[in-house]
Amino acid sequence: MRWMIGIIFSLLGVLLLTQGLSLRAVGAETIDGDGIGVYFLGMEINDKVATADIPTYANGFLGTGTILLLLAVSLFVILLKEKNTFKPIRRKNHA
Repeated sequence: MRWMIGIIFSLLGVLLLTQGLSLRAVGAETIDGDGIGVYFLGMEINDKVATADIPTYANGFLGTGTILLLLAVSLFVILLKEKNTFKPIRRKNHA
């Protein structure tokens, strides 16, 4: 279970980083109209983000992705240092 949490943190971190990088690329281009819509994993974050606010959203995604990846790496280091995480869970005998 603890390994799954680390894997989920890793996947979310990578997805957030890629979203932040793609928003930085979009922010560098000229955008027609009022702004763009920001979506993450199929969910709408904001429908109309002004062109001036796109780097703020990109930095938010990049920062959150970095924090999640750091949490995942630290969790993996802690789990690798424990020797009993690779053993299966067994019931305790109550005598």
